[in-house]
Amino acid sequence: MKAQHYILISEQVRENAIDYIRELPADGKLKITISDAKDKSVRQRGLQWKWYTEVSEAGIGGRHEDTKEGVHLVSKWRWAMPILIRDDDFFAELFMAWQEKHKNDEDAMRWFVDTQVHTESFNTSQMAEYLTEFQRYYGQYVALTDPNDRGLLEAGQ
Repeated sequence: MKAQHYILISEQVRENAIDYIRELPADGKLKITISDAKDKSVRQRGLQWKWYTEVSEAGIGGRHEDTKEGVHLVSKWRWAMPILIRDDDFFAELFMAWQEKHKNDEDAMRWFVDTQVHTESFNTSQMAEYLTEFQRYYGQYVALTDPNDRGLLEAGQ
């Protein structure tokens, strides 16, 4: 079974976690661990996927924005790519070569973003920038969850 993680950033997330646990079989085959999520990057990631879900459920999206995975793909293209191109010379060189060869092939470009762009590799400042840009754009169209910890969007913390 794949591990499930819930970052308790809202009452709704807490209720979702409780509902999930209620559905689990009490057969001694599963272990439930509750731990502190002090790490800012973990909390940022929880907020990121919460927002992806909110956007995908809002019905405002374009071609790829009807699922949280699609919102992730579009967001990586819009905001992660520029951050990585700016901050990682090797990534920039790799992307420029790929783009030169495949710029008119939508499937090849989607493959690149899907397999080569990883927000997990961001440091907390890069992730804060990414989330801030996401919020600026989608916050015009969707009532995104307001992070309880404002520090999640502050770069350099």
